Amino acid sequence: MDNIIAIYGKSCCLKTDVAQELSLMTGFKLTNRGEKATTEAKYTRVPVTAELPESFHRQLDAETLSMTEWNEKLMIFESAFMDAVLAGKQNVFLVRLYADDSVREQRWKQRKEEGGGRTRQLGESVAARDREDETLRRKLYGANAPVTKPALDIDSSKRSAVDVARQIWETFEAEAGIEVITNKPAMDKAAARGIFPGPTTGVVTRFTAKETPFGGYIRDDRSGQEIYVHKSAVGEVDNGAPDPGMKVTFEIVADSFGGFKALKVRTSP
Repeated sequence: MDNIIAIYGKSCCLKTDVAQELSLMTGFKLTNRGEKATTEAKYTRVPVTAELPESFHRQLDAETLSMTEWNEKLMIFESAFMDAVLAGKQNVFLVRLYADDSVREQRWKQRKEEGGGRTRQLGESVAARDREDETLRRKLYGANAPVTKPALDIDSSKRSAVDVARQIWETFEAEAGIEVITNKPAMDKAAARGIFPGPTTGVVTRFTAKETPFGGYIRDDRSGQEIYVHKSAVGEVDNGAPDPGMKVTFEIVADSFGGFKALKVRTSP
């Protein structure tokens, strides 16, 4: 891989939002490694990702490092520990996001309230999550692990994800010392054209919970594109499972492979 933009920081500093905006803005693929850990914790009913087996985290880091060998001009990597995971890798433009604790707490509560029982925000509080993440960081990378100075250190307290993403990209091009890329890929435009994260509606085209793909697809009303939905993302629907032709409401989010997936699927009123 020629170049990597790696975004890291504590919970509720807009890491995921900024990474998604940067991917949409530039057309380069995004991988959110923390999202995979969150999915595993939800699936195994573990309260926080720090309590997942150490072997899981080690394997996740190994997979992340293998992704850096892909034949890509540039990819965007995002997770709380991305600085440690990619330590020593070449051509990494490292970005640390931070925010005031009061702002982070407000974001935390908002995400918990909006997500309800299906929230992706794990943990009891911002402070508890910080302690858990710090313990896991020391366990995985050591208390005396070398600290890599980020190319950018950005306070997201009073800024939008779009604004921060724009600053990252402009600085990357102008100051990183990495070759400026002029021939950007098409951002998987054939698959992602017109798809935007957020609440939407659509129609289930196919769904199976007992075999691959262990879920199905929903045709998004806004873009006309089919969005993958895992069976774990299905909430309150008629008959207990989505049937082809069923009208549903759902939320589009970026997945860990540069594409999109559906969450919070419910029968449309």
